[in-house]
Amino acid sequence: MALLLRFNQLRNSIWSSCPARLLMPHAGLSSGKLPDPKSYERRLFSTRVQETASLDRTCISGIQPLEFQQTSEHEQSVPLLIFDIKTTGFLQKRNRITEFAVHDLWAGKNNTFETLLNPEMDVPNYIAAVSNINNDLVCRPDVPRFSDVLPLLLAFVRSRQTPGKPVIWVAHNVKRFDGPFLAQEFDRCSAQIPEDWLFVDTYCLARKLPKLLPSEDKRHLHDLGSLCKRYGISVEGPPHRAMQEVMKLCQVFQKMSFDLKLTYEGLMDEAIEASYFSKFLK
Repeated sequence: MALLLRFNQLRNSIWSSCPARLLMPHAGLSSGKLPDPKSYERRLFSTRVQETASLDRTCISGIQPLEFQQTSEHEQSVPLLIFDIKTTGFLQKRNRITEFAVHDLWAGKNNTFETLLNPEMDVPNYIAAVSNINNDLVCRPDVPRFSDVLPLLLAFVRSRQTPGKPVIWVAHNVKRFDGPFLAQEFDRCSAQIPEDWLFVDTYCLARKLPKLLPSEDKRHLHDLGSLCKRYGISVEGPPHRAMQEVMKLCQVFQKMSFDLKLTYEGLMDEAIEASYFSKFLK
């Protein structure tokens, strides 16, 4: 595999000279010069965009676009990005992200971003056994580093963002895992997570669900696997890979939103700012 960055048909009007190699569905490979991470200056990236035509709302990979109970005219204008990462280990500064996947639950065109990442370190055998991501897959010169992919990720978000509106990122255990890892990778690029990115932790939402059966192991009832069993959700594909986890969480989040009668305002109340993760950089 010459490169393992899959970026589902990012609209041609964005960044026509994207500085990374792309693997698009039904389209072959294209290559370009990768930026030197040392060329980054410390700055706060902005995800403001110009007005664009509204996207067609379609169903991708069996995931239905999410609709909240209508309580505000501003509800559907905020991207809702379900994401997951795979890493070289637990949350420690030396560990790195090896895979990143995101799906925009508002649907529309080009709503999926997925890539393997070169961690620039060995993947421990015990991690490879769980994630199915090993050195042969990611520790290669043709697999992009996070610094190579960052410009594309920002462009993807800009392509979906409404001017003046935030972006909501949703992950399971984002407060203690996905968010801190993302902040660390931005920091290695001498950058910061955009301040208009907000984060919602579905683990926290799961704790508010009605209990099904008495159990001493309360935490176990809130992990993603248990939530999938609760809702009868199964997803085809390699187990424990980022996009498969995203597809699971998309469906779980929809079910949870219904059970919790979650409104847009309620979701915003659950959101935390990117600055929350700064404490993990010390």
